[in-house]
Amino acid sequence: MRIVMFEDDATYNFEPLTLTRGVFDLRIGLFSFADRVKHYMQVEQMDFLTREYIAEYMRGKKKVKANEPEAIDDEAIFINGLLIFDRNLHKMVRRIKPETVVLKGDRVVMARFNEVNARELASFFMNAPSPKDLKPVIEKASEKIDYEGDSLITYFWELIDRNGNQIAEDYETMPRLRSRIPSEAHVVGKRRNVYIGKDTEIAPYVVLNAERGPIYIGEGCEINSWSFIEGPAYIGPGTIVHPNSIIREGSNIGAVCRVGGEIEETIIQGYSNKQHTGFLGHAYVGEWVNLGALFTNSDLKNTYGNIRVTVRGKRIDSGRIKLGGIIADHVKASIGTLLYTGKKVGVASRIEGLVAEDVPSFVFYARTHGLPVWEIEIEEAIKVARRMMSRRKVELTDDDEKLLRKVFELTQEERELIKPRRGFFEFANLFLS
Repeated sequence: MRIVMFEDDATYNFEPLTLTRGVFDLRIGLFSFADRVKHYMQVEQMDFLTREYIAEYMRGKKKVKANEPEAIDDEAIFINGLLIFDRNLHKMVRRIKPETVVLKGDRVVMARFNEVNARELASFFMNAPSPKDLKPVIEKASEKIDYEGDSLITYFWELIDRNGNQIAEDYETMPRLRSRIPSEAHVVGKRRNVYIGKDTEIAPYVVLNAERGPIYIGEGCEINSWSFIEGPAYIGPGTIVHPNSIIREGSNIGAVCRVGGEIEETIIQGYSNKQHTGFLGHAYVGEWVNLGALFTNSDLKNTYGNIRVTVRGKRIDSGRIKLGGIIADHVKASIGTLLYTGKKVGVASRIEGLVAEDVPSFVFYARTHGLPVWEIEIEEAIKVARRMMSRRKVELTDDDEKLLRKVFELTQEERELIKPRRGFFEFANLFLS
């Protein structure tokens, strides 16, 4: 049986995070959505149906099958890329018969079809279809099942809400999570709730508090003195936690990051820096982001009221009183930047000062310094991305460059709304850290 993950229309609710990746590559708990399916289904390879430019990137960069219906040569199970897969869903996959679709309201959760039908219907799952676009799939099914669970998510704040509990649930599913805990580390709570990967260094006077949930620290990490890590928490492989850091519950820090200051209830996709004093809370940060010293986001309004956010051009009540920043890939924030509650920063933008509104992709934003918003030329964005990636010994490939160019093109309209200045901005560069 082939396992095929697809995006649906809700993918656009996760922009700007999903401008540069498939929604199934977002993180929650110990895994991305896609890796969680692999974990439970015990498979190494899957097929993907996504937006065409993301599919092209995945075929080139990741060498996977993406938007290739003709490659389906067996019965297939189609799984929504925003489904938080678990043991119960694994059982459902095994239980449902071919020519069956599983629905949550008007959204397709899963669908199982024989080889001929799967190959015929796969194209309908491409390009993040709306429920209306998926009607042919539903009509083709001979059986329809209503999904009564709550594991299909719709908005980015659900990732942040559920992340802590998901870390704990995922930890329990990992086989034989036992490791040697260095004597230098002080563990509060049950030692079996702390896992430390191979070649990870724990300096003296580190406190690992697992009373409220497990702590998973990956391979090759460096946890420096006087740091406090509170579970549930995940620290990805190769990440450095700087001295005097406070990593509070619900923190999910991906691979090869540099973190410090205070972090709470936040997901960092990977390869990003927030290594100095400052606060990052109830936020989601992409890859190749650098947050300068004293960067702080607000995650609570002074009124204690619900936080409203703009999603696809509409103001929506998140229903949450705590929600921090949503920061896309390749963003750079200068020292002392303050990001207001629930604000989004687009791909490759640079921000300074007080940021009290959403920032489009590919702009230099420093309104509170009295500067106009300036468009960052794509060549400049690529040059900076190449520099940062090289510091992690990672090459910016032709596929990476092509992706950035495509995202620049796709986000042109949102920049036009604020009428940025264009051209060489030497004056603005004087203010860049």
